Amino acid sequence: MEFIVEALQESQSGLEDDMEFEEEKIQATFNGESDFDIVNQTVGPENGAIQLLIKVAKREFVGQRILLEGLNNWLIRAHSIEAFRYSLWQLAEPHIKRAIDVQTNKEGLVVNVGWNSSERPTIEEADKFITFVDKKNRRMYPWNHLNNAAVERWKKSSTTVVCIYMYSTAVSSRPIFELVSEKLLKAKTPKPKPKVKPVLPPAADGYSFRDEVRAIRETFLQMRDLMHILDNRIALLETKCDQTFQPEPMIPVRFEQQGVGAVGKSSSADPLQYAEIKEEDDDEGEEFD
Repeated sequence: MEFIVEALQESQSGLEDDMEFEEEKIQATFNGESDFDIVNQTVGPENGAIQLLIKVAKREFVGQRILLEGLNNWLIRAHSIEAFRYSLWQLAEPHIKRAIDVQTNKEGLVVNVGWNSSERPTIEEADKFITFVDKKNRRMYPWNHLNNAAVERWKKSSTTVVCIYMYSTAVSSRPIFELVSEKLLKAKTPKPKPKVKPVLPPAADGYSFRDEVRAIRETFLQMRDLMHILDNRIALLETKCDQTFQPEPMIPVRFEQQGVGAVGKSSSADPLQYAEIKEEDDDEGEEFD
């Protein structure tokens, strides 16, 4: 999905030394990033040949409104313009987040944004992150405009501000910053890292422990399947046995003693010794021819 927003017509790589600018009428406070506020500071030797007291502001995009009231000041002192630039960069660099790369199509419309490959900029890239704004004359000056003549002129001005762009001047408008905020700055739920399985060393014979575990597990699964088949077979056979077995019906019998008194045996003799077994018909009242 492509995002298309309007970009500035001016090329950010070739800002003019003296350029008019328009500020947003509404001050932007998108994500309220003020984790490292600008405070009053003084750097450099007291007897420095170059000295400048200047207001400092952070910006999220080019054209973001600056209110002079409440801005803190930096007093920078140095013996040369090179040392002055170095001291200014040392103060500004902690307030820089990371550069944003903005991709445009042939019509100059922004189609995508992303983080620059370099996480921390160097002083050689200061022109992408620092500009000077004269609020009274509505002028913006690039980093390369910083020289002895400019410092002498800004000494007499109370409306000149050092602007630090936290994501570089490539974020050249409010719509582009809204796209950056939506795609890159909003907190996203981090994806869980995949678990890395430890790699077991191979055994002395080249047959790794992992292979041995796999072989034992396969054997166990085969035995378990066999036991399941046998268990089902036993259950089936038990059911068949219960259905096949039918007990024979019992035949009623009666005992009659024969000649116990004639033989002269005592009454205490075993009655079964002289008993005669006779089957009893179920239908005693019927006669058969």
